[in-house]
Amino acid sequence: MSPVSREHAGAARAVWMALIVTAGAGLSLVYACATPFAALATLAALKTDKRDTALVIGLVWLANQVIGYGFLGYPRTWDSVAWGAVIGVAAGVALLAAMALALAPHRKGPFAISLPFVGAFTAYEFSLYLASFVLPTADGAFALSVVKQVFVVNAVVLAALVFLHWLATLAGLLADHSDRDDLGSALPVG
Repeated sequence: MSPVSREHAGAARAVWMALIVTAGAGLSLVYACATPFAALATLAALKTDKRDTALVIGLVWLANQVIGYGFLGYPRTWDSVAWGAVIGVAAGVALLAAMALALAPHRKGPFAISLPFVGAFTAYEFSLYLASFVLPTADGAFALSVVKQVFVVNAVVLAALVFLHWLATLAGLLADHSDRDDLGSALPVG
C-alpha cells in the first residue's frame, strides 16, 4: 500500500471511529441507558482495527455516562453508578461476542453483519440480566416486550449506520483499504 493510500485508509478509519462514537453520544441523548451498544459494538468489530475496537466502545460508554450524569440527570446513587459500570462491562462483552463471530472470512452478505449483531445483542442483554440478580432493577425490565423493543432500536441503528457507511463509501469518503471488508460484502457498492 502506498503512503498516500495508507494515509487515506488512516483518515477513513478515524472518520469511521468518530462516526461510531458520535452516533453513540447522540443516541445516548435519545435512549439514555438503552443506548444501542450491541449495534455499535457490531460496527466496531466489523469496521475498526482490533486495537481500536475497545477504544471506540469505551469512548461510547464514557460519552453515555457523561451525558447521563451531566445532562440527563441520572441519580447519583450507588446502584446507578453500579449499573453504569455493568453497562460498560456488558458493552465490552458484546464487543467480544461480535468480534468472535466476525472472524469467519468466508461469510458474505447479510450473515457478515447479522450473526455478529445477534451475538453482540444476546451477550449484552444476558450480561445485564445476570447483573439484575445482584443490582436492583425495575419490574419487567427484561420482559419480552422490552427486550424486543431494545432489539428493534439496535437493529434500526445498525441498518442506518451501515447505510451511512455505504453512502460514504460511494462518495469516496471511506474507501476501504483494509482487509476487513465485512460491511462492503454485505452491501455492494454501485
